[in-house]
Amino acid sequence: MRKPNLQQITELLARGKDFELTNQQYKKKTEADFPKDKNYAEKRSAVAREAAKYDYRIEVIPQRILFIKNT
Repeated sequence: MRKPNLQQITELLARGKDFELTNQQYKKKTEADFPKDKNYAEKRSAVAREAAKYDYRIEVIPQRILFIKNT
């Protein structure tokens, strides 16, 4: 699996608003596939760690990745 380029994701996280991406949008923005294991994707993946830096959590539902700002 390729290491994701998180620059475009980081720009979205910096806005401070909830957003979602499809798997295809994620791949286009990061040039990498989204992790297939849900628990890993939500807790330990590179994008989950990056999201946590901006006080977000990730929820993976079929065909979508939700980035939710913690309140």
